Amino acid sequence: MTARLTTAELVHAGLRRCAAARRQVSARYEHGDVTAAEWADALATLHARDARWWSVLARSAVADHTIPLVYVAAVSDAEAGALRAAADWAHTAREYTGTAVARVA
Repeated sequence: MTARLTTAELVHAGLRRCAAARRQVSARYEHGDVTAAEWADALATLHARDARWWSVLARSAVADHTIPLVYVAAVSDAEAGALRAAADWAHTAREYTGTAVARVA
């Protein structure tokens, strides 16, 4: 029988998958397989997914009263950073889309 993974292990695996997906979509962009808007939109989605993973870890950490507050603060900062990155990439995707539409018109 295998042991259940801890929340931290699950979150770490999720964050690694997101990082791998960001590398993959960036490689596809560099090879010209996706447009700049598609690339930026994918990065926004993946950073939002990161934020959700950090949120899972934050809820777990807050529920465990043995976890030092500095750990909870660091996890909250990581979640906020991922949310900012998602918003920035979403804004960039909208700008790329607007630029592409303006060139066609």
